[in-house]
Amino acid sequence: MKPKSLGRSIALILAVTALSAACSNHSSDGTASAARSGPSSTPLPPDSLPVKMKEAVEKDLGFSVRDATDLGRTVDLQHAELWRACLTREGAGTDSIDFGAVPRGETCPSHWNAHVPTPKTPDLIGKDFDKSYAQLLKKGYNSRFIDVFYGGPGIVDEQEISRVHGEICSQSPKPGEPYDPSENVALHVAIGKCPSV
Repeated sequence: MKPKSLGRSIALILAVTALSAACSNHSSDGTASAARSGPSSTPLPPDSLPVKMKEAVEKDLGFSVRDATDLGRTVDLQHAELWRACLTREGAGTDSIDFGAVPRGETCPSHWNAHVPTPKTPDLIGKDFDKSYAQLLKKGYNSRFIDVFYGGPGIVDEQEISRVHGEICSQSPKPGEPYDPSENVALHVAIGKCPSV
């Protein structure tokens, strides 16, 4: 397979994976998990990252995706439906483009690497895990950098996140600390309610 064809094949796989995650996110009991991504019955907006990725693949273009701002966030392609494509530019390859994206709740910047205020780590202690996890994803935190400890010392595998239900007992970084893209978020979740101190 030629390198150009291989790159397009990989791009198509990524786009299909992102669209599949956006359109068919179900929990282990078969119900839709709208808290962890968007509702599967709602069509994605035209500026959503999965729609733009699919358009690039249909035009036979390779693509890359990165944060459009100066925050340096890693765009979470597992939850691409929570991101919007704001900017494009010619990619490194002759038939490729770069997408600049931000989380859906943010305003698109006017140019690449635009300075935006550094978000603060939300206070999640004592709150429901499902809602808190969704809040982190919607703020631009990457699911690969969120370590979840559920009722013990072992980290829950990403594919098993849907089985986690309970209260968040502790978190790192602490509430109010500035967002740092190089730092993992750690959430310690009780099976049910947190033990009284």
